[in-house]
Amino acid sequence: MKKDLVLGGLVLLSLWLISGIQAVKRLQDVGFHGKQSNAQGHHSLVRGWSPYRNTWDEQLYPAWKAGDARWENCWRGGKVEALLTSDSPALIGSNITFAVTLRFPRCQKENDDGDIVYDRKCRNDSFSYQDQYVYNWTKWVDDCNEGNCTFINKFPDGRPFPPHPDWRRRNFVYIFQTLDQFYSLTGRSSAVLSINTTNITAGTQMMEVSVYRRDHRRHYPVAKASAMYIVTEQIPLYVNISQKNDRNSSDKIFIKDSPITFDVKLHDPSHYLAKAAVSFNWTFGDGSGSFVSNNPLSSHTYTLLGNFSLNLTVKAAIPGPCKPVTPTTFIPTTYTSSTTTAPVTSNSTGNSTDLPFTETAFVTTEGSNVTTAPTTETTTHIQTTPAAGCFIDRYGYYKANIRIVDGIVEVNIVEMTNVSPSEAQKSSIDFVVACQGSIPTDACTIISDSTCTIPQNEVCDEVVTTDECLVTLRRAFTGPGTYCVNITLGDDASLALASTLVSVSEAVGTPVPVKEILIYLGLVAVIIVAVGVLLSKKCKGYNCNGKLYQDITNEGLNVTYNQIKLSLLKNDEHHPLLKNKAGVI
Repeated sequence: MKKDLVLGGLVLLSLWLISGIQAVKRLQDVGFHGKQSNAQGHHSLVRGWSPYRNTWDEQLYPAWKAGDARWENCWRGGKVEALLTSDSPALIGSNITFAVTLRFPRCQKENDDGDIVYDRKCRNDSFSYQDQYVYNWTKWVDDCNEGNCTFINKFPDGRPFPPHPDWRRRNFVYIFQTLDQFYSLTGRSSAVLSINTTNITAGTQMMEVSVYRRDHRRHYPVAKASAMYIVTEQIPLYVNISQKNDRNSSDKIFIKDSPITFDVKLHDPSHYLAKAAVSFNWTFGDGSGSFVSNNPLSSHTYTLLGNFSLNLTVKAAIPGPCKPVTPTTFIPTTYTSSTTTAPVTSNSTGNSTDLPFTETAFVTTEGSNVTTAPTTETTTHIQTTPAAGCFIDRYGYYKANIRIVDGIVEVNIVEMTNVSPSEAQKSSIDFVVACQGSIPTDACTIISDSTCTIPQNEVCDEVVTTDECLVTLRRAFTGPGTYCVNITLGDDASLALASTLVSVSEAVGTPVPVKEILIYLGLVAVIIVAVGVLLSKKCKGYNCNGKLYQDITNEGLNVTYNQIKLSLLKNDEHHPLLKNKAGVI
């Protein structure tokens, strides 16, 4: 009997273990897009994460493989897509952040209450909006609070949902999986997760996320996504190299005798290096030696032509907790120097600790770090008093090959001359441009308004090769006014700019055509003839043989007919009308 009970117990225990193993295997087999999780590797447990060996409630969180027919009906009105991104790469010890954003089917959106509704502004001829809601979780939660239903507030490993002020609006469950571990959280149509990389192995890793929508008795998967991320022991960085007048910085070709700017950007989105002491050690490959600075921005001028290899080493001393340090016994030596410096003790933990000397009656020596006295005594010293504070040293590296060539260093507008109307059809100015450096191959001019913001005309020409860099450019203007003129001279490697403001007046304007002059003179002649005919008709009603004309009085006029006629008769002084008093017309 006892034997049967023992056998029965062993059978039950075996079945329980097999069931647990199968549950874990089902979770691992879920993978994303049919991929199997890397459960064979050993990884340190990420703080706050659950290992796969924990119980996974598959009834509450069903795991569907890729291609399962149930995916087709897991969401009303279409399929939900999940977009997973990260701020990778991450330096070991820093935080890496993942962001998930859900994309709903066409004409669906999330409202302020966290419910999914139809967007009535979106036209969808294939679907009629019989209901405003796709998923009305607000009504469902209210009904459950009245006792009409129950809802389950726990994660796959049994942990309860954490309390949150807007828990009513958090109707999605996000389960992140990496390194054979998972972490769950609730959210709306997007979620953000940050993890520390201290216990993550350096290298390329995979992060997967599975999104479930909440329901009454179980939660249903609606979308999956995955993304690669990188954890590195070297400081992630990039260098932006720029130079004034350089035509294309991406080709790594720069100009001689002109400063090149090197701007180092450390990729540190979690501000892990905010309190670190960072130094930048440059060697530019031209025999100028090394340049060390704590400023990420530096410059260098190459005075020779050719190809050069530049190298950068970035060191960051990051404050960190001190681990036990094994005291180091210094080898006794004889005093040979008079310089005093504090030795540095190293250990297998990766810490570097500056250790000052302890007070002692003996002088100590260790290589060049010694204090001398007029004696030949030798002693052994063991360091016992560590300095406060320890550091973790991290390094980053950058290397590039660049080419230095001759180029146009400077451009100046030395003279401007107005072009006479007889030599140009439009208002034109000749610009004489001089440059330093190589001979340009092309010249471009951009004419803009007086504020230099609205371009009006652009002209580019090839420059005839000469022995000196002196170019004359004739540029036309649409009319009088103030213009901003930008002139650029360029060759294959460089591009230099000069700017000026010019004022174009009427004197430089377009000459009046002969046709317009003739039309103007013709109109004047017609007016003179018409006036003469009118005066002749009026003259017929008067005695023009020496008799006095009848005065024509009009108080608003200062000119009489006789005065007008005298002017037409070229002021004949013997005319009898001169003897009479003039009337006002």
